[in-house]
Amino acid sequence: MTQVPFAFEFAVLKYPEAKGLVSIIIPIYNTDIYLREALESVLAQTFENWEAILIDDGSTDKSPEICAEYAEKNSKFKYVRKKENEGLLLARKTGLENACGEFIANLDSDDAYKPQFLEKMFEKIKDGKNDFVYCDYDDMHGRQKLLEVKNCKLGENKLDNVQRHRDFGYTIWNKLIKRSLYAKVLFPQIAATNGEDLIQMSQILYHSEHTELIPENLYIYRSNSAISSSKSFKIISREKRIVQNVVLRVAYYLLMEKLFGTLQAERMSTGIPSAYFYFLLSKKAIACHKIEYMENFIPLFLRELEKTENKGIRRTVLIWACKGFPLPFRVLRSIKRIFSIFLLPFKPSPYRI
Repeated sequence: MTQVPFAFEFAVLKYPEAKGLVSIIIPIYNTDIYLREALESVLAQTFENWEAILIDDGSTDKSPEICAEYAEKNSKFKYVRKKENEGLLLARKTGLENACGEFIANLDSDDAYKPQFLEKMFEKIKDGKNDFVYCDYDDMHGRQKLLEVKNCKLGENKLDNVQRHRDFGYTIWNKLIKRSLYAKVLFPQIAATNGEDLIQMSQILYHSEHTELIPENLYIYRSNSAISSSKSFKIISREKRIVQNVVLRVAYYLLMEKLFGTLQAERMSTGIPSAYFYFLLSKKAIACHKIEYMENFIPLFLRELEKTENKGIRRTVLIWACKGFPLPFRVLRSIKRIFSIFLLPFKPSPYRI
């Protein structure tokens, strides 16, 4: 496959903005057992000026039929069918491109809104003071998530704003956001499996000046779903999952580099040691445009590392890179043939990471 530069793209908005309208973006991938519940929660909203953009991300179950059914019964549902599964980030980008609303909401297709979600969120954002608003939420198992920051004027230091993403909850689905602001978000052209919300929220915080919390549990989150389009959109091999996780972290690093410059990006505590050390060796080698290339990310990483003559440095970098993976060292034995080029002793990590 021909390698291409790592690409970030803006959504291309197709329609003029309709004042007072809320567009709900719903990415869908093989969630037919939950999808009706999600769509019924939209129909149950006390706020009526909404449209829902259903983005079927290449589902192979009954989700397409359900989407078509709701779109046929109610014109507020717009159905967009994608032929291939490209991941949550690109599904949301497609949803944004097809939205008309002055404000954008997101709903995962295995979650649900409480009836007053849109009404109470709209009430806090309609006067234009807030760039986005957000709410507390609970999940299907009864656990509650209570956020602490209630009303916040974001500072002039954009780096500080971005690094505070946890204060506002780094999830995107419990937010209502101005479309004019959401349109400034850059989408990495990758099929992502986790961490997608951080990519978006970091940029929303970067462009925002003021936000406010609605201290009510208005969103219902289904945790640990095995088939959610946002939480685990495919059952894939351990090795591929490791590679995709690293690629997402690389995307976040590149985003920070684009926003704040190389020096600041490398100094930031981003939680991506694998990407950090990789870029110290060869930033120009990264090309993560498609899944087919992601599968080659680890071998490429190791080939670049092989160019380092000092074996001590190679070993240190390799260990720190592995710390960035969500699995212990013993799992990495499955790709030992790749690591054999280093002739390094492999010892199981004394702790799980």
